Amino acid sequence: MIDDERVSLHVPEQVEVSYELAGLGSRFLAAMIDAIIVTVGIGLLAFSAWVLRGYITGNATVSAVTGYVVLGGSTLLGIAYNVYYEVAREGKTPGKAMTGLRVISVDGGSISLEQSAVRNILRIVDSLPFLYGAGVISLLATAKNQRLGDLAAGAMVVKERLDVREEIPQQPATTHHAPLPPEVSEDVLSVVRSSVRTVSREEEKTIRRFLERRYDLAPEARRRLATRLADALRQRFPGLDPGRLPNPEAFLEVVIRAIDERR
Repeated sequence: MIDDERVSLHVPEQVEVSYELAGLGSRFLAAMIDAIIVTVGIGLLAFSAWVLRGYITGNATVSAVTGYVVLGGSTLLGIAYNVYYEVAREGKTPGKAMTGLRVISVDGGSISLEQSAVRNILRIVDSLPFLYGAGVISLLATAKNQRLGDLAAGAMVVKERLDVREEIPQQPATTHHAPLPPEVSEDVLSVVRSSVRTVSREEEKTIRRFLERRYDLAPEARRRLATRLADALRQRFPGLDPGRLPNPEAFLEVVIRAIDERR
């Protein structure tokens, strides 16, 4: 749709996250900003090629090869630009960051390197026959406003703002860090710190809200939700022996402590 709509996802932690989908207008603006940045890079590449050709003049073969190098380099630069920012900056290129958009997986998680590569390589197909005709038609025809590259990669573009609904009470609570249990040694913290970047902002927000509201939950609900959250995250920390932090709440506390110490 041209207008922005919403989509609700149920992530593994049994938390419903509602996103506002990015429509044609907001995506076009973000794409224009990124295109300007990439064009500047291409201009520098073309200038470098022109200087190189200036040293070797009068050779038709060299001129042709130079042209192909610039064309190929321009295409690769555009793909590399988008893939780098989408993976390294939590789905946000500079254009998307300026317009409040980000790319995520259709299951609500962060976009992976493979997903980003697929959706950006297929920009070539989306741009056919001209002016992103195929991509625009796909975006208008799909429920989640996805172009062909998004469909193939299992990704979608959403607005940064989100609404979280879960089993945790919503009344105001004072944020505090409980003392870490004695079994949490420095080497355990070090292992968690090394992989804590894999925890997305949505997951971090959910963990923090649980730790803030847990004392308002019934014991069984508190245990069940803590276990769900911990089980969904443990695989992100392959160097951590589950036996070192068997208590799910202690594990979640260590994850948040590691996130805070990285900042």
